[in-house]
Amino acid sequence: MSSRAKHAPVPGFWGSPRAQRRLLIGSSIVFVAGVIAFVSAFLLRGTSNAFHAPISSTPAQLTKQEKTVPPDKAAFKVAREFMRTAVLRQDLSRAYSIVNVDLKGRMTRKQWDTGNIPVIGYPANNVDTTAFQVDFSYPTSMLLEVDLVAKPGSGVRPHLPFFLGLKRAGGKPNGRWLVNYWEPHWRPPIPAGP
Repeated sequence: MSSRAKHAPVPGFWGSPRAQRRLLIGSSIVFVAGVIAFVSAFLLRGTSNAFHAPISSTPAQLTKQEKTVPPDKAAFKVAREFMRTAVLRQDLSRAYSIVNVDLKGRMTRKQWDTGNIPVIGYPANNVDTTAFQVDFSYPTSMLLEVDLVAKPGSGVRPHLPFFLGLKRAGGKPNGRWLVNYWEPHWRPPIPAGP
């Protein structure tokens, strides 16, 4: 017997390609079954303390659409006064009394009077003459658009449109108007692609 025949591998289970293929297929099936068991046991099971809401035959309560009303002239006066005082940064103490908590937050009058306020300032020269465009007018809220023109030489955009929101104090139809929103209606232009 030659030395080569002595050391030749004995064909068996591990030496057979057919047996290796069967082992691969069998282990793949066991792996897939394990994944399915894991998913069904841990991810798809319900929790025992889940909230179970009873089915109700009561009809759903829908939000009622507020009825529109003609714009109130008093709201326009408050809006113009807000621009004169808060936007132009003149008589901030007066502005504090016509701004709703939605806009001024928890600022005290002393903090407000420093001029570091959540109202975007703009050096407009047409505050007394600019027209208001009414976006909506409800009994307790109103949204206006106003286009302000800057004073010449002020170094800012020559004109800038703003949204100005008003709401009645306490949400009551007879509450006094307060400014609750002031935001520029401008977005930077999107650069053209190459």
